[in-house]
Amino acid sequence: MNDTLEVMIHRIDDMDGTLFLSERRARALKTWEKVIEAHERDEVIEATVTQVVKGGVLVDLGMRGFVPASQIRRQPVGNLDELVGQRLRLKVIDLDHKRHRVVLSQRLVLEEELQAKKQELLDTLEVSQIREGVVVRLADFGAFVDLGGIDGLIHNSELSYARIKHPSEVVKIGDVVHVEIMKFDADAKKVSLSLKHALPDPWDEHADKLYETNKLTAQVVKVTPNYLLVEVIPGILAMVPKGEFDASAQYSPGQDVEVTLLTINHTTRRITASIQHVADIPPEEIEQLVVPEIDVIAPVEAAEPVTDEAAAPASDESAAPVVADSTDHAPPTEVAAAE
Repeated sequence: MNDTLEVMIHRIDDMDGTLFLSERRARALKTWEKVIEAHERDEVIEATVTQVVKGGVLVDLGMRGFVPASQIRRQPVGNLDELVGQRLRLKVIDLDHKRHRVVLSQRLVLEEELQAKKQELLDTLEVSQIREGVVVRLADFGAFVDLGGIDGLIHNSELSYARIKHPSEVVKIGDVVHVEIMKFDADAKKVSLSLKHALPDPWDEHADKLYETNKLTAQVVKVTPNYLLVEVIPGILAMVPKGEFDASAQYSPGQDVEVTLLTINHTTRRITASIQHVADIPPEEIEQLVVPEIDVIAPVEAAEPVTDEAAAPASDESAAPVVADSTDHAPPTEVAAAE
């Protein structure tokens, strides 16, 4: 009793003038006006899923609204029945004024929020920052990491100080990792990352344990006519120049070989080694040995996270040996080979 209702006159009796009222129609008309206003202002509407129908779901706005299955999430929805009773955040994408029908999208809301999150993240990124992320995809050339709205790429060369063939040797999908921002393009929303630069430098940890005349087992990582590149400690490489290995022997990446360390330069982080004389080189001869150096180039930069085809790994045959500089985050150490 005494409640106040908003009603709509939908018919008047011609005989006695009786008014036929409808609270439901009044509510639907008021809702329709709100839907139009929300559409004009590009505002978000919240509504509850009430029913699954062919091609999507119906929601209660105070009137019925339709959300196509393709507009519910950014990814396909497997079982629409699970959505019944859930609240969706929606925007109007189509109106039928004659039939008072409305089509809505939650996917549009999610995509706009994601773009805003990406831009906010890009605005705070800086080169050399350490960021936390989650590994979301592996490719032959590297690992993609979600930084919280933007996927960055860790090229294989930046995953570890040691040489690897596939990112699965270091990380797996779902791993939480700390990575360093190597470079980024705010306009293209592309970020290049390094995992190894956020890890301890193996040269700082192990180089003091190495000494000239040191005989040890190393692994061949690269074979060329003029030099061999061997890994003496994971992340620390040495050059075996021409004349210090048997040119007629067959060497292959992954092969274990016995080497003697000839020279160690802690300033340039260069090491030369010998396979040819591993058993017979007298220690006093090492001091007389001078190995000429060749020019080297900078490390191959990580590929941009565009597509799997665009970010193909660098060829081992064409890549020259890399020499680390003296920065805090130096890559694996290599040495120059003889001409």
